Amino acid sequence: MKILILAGCIAGCLTAPVFAAQDTSDIAVPEGYRSWFHHHSTLNMQGHEPEGNVGIQHVYANPAAVAGLKAGKFEDGATFVVDRFAYVEGLNSSISQGKLKVVAVMIKDAAKYPGTGGWGFQAFKGGDPNVKAVKDGGTACFSCHIPYQDNDFVITRNAD
Repeated sequence: MKILILAGCIAGCLTAPVFAAQDTSDIAVPEGYRSWFHHHSTLNMQGHEPEGNVGIQHVYANPAAVAGLKAGKFEDGATFVVDRFAYVEGLNSSISQGKLKVVAVMIKDAAKYPGTGGWGFQAFKGGDPNVKAVKDGGTACFSCHIPYQDNDFVITRNAD
């Protein structure tokens, strides 16, 4: 059975320790990531923390990340991408995908990102590769991943 854990902070991550900033400015939107393994989609509704993560999101994993999901340990090069869209409540109790809000990228490189569990984080507002949202070296992103240390700081589990 696939365990789906919504991406985002839980209450305990708000008191996470401060980490040294790292340079994540060279992280780019991977070409063709929507053809990677689509792990799952979730709907984060009002009340989800952090509030900016409200919306429909699709999680993609490259082959190295899929191998890590199966093994429970991720090697350098493992990459996840999350497309997060606004959602629109429609007639007849329906919810539809709205405008693309952000594309978030998480890439494993233990030597380059030691301050954030070996993971580099970057996000792109509106999916625009020229509008980077991460300005703190990924420390705010990582603070939400700390409770998942048992899974190499990856919130998503299983590759089934």
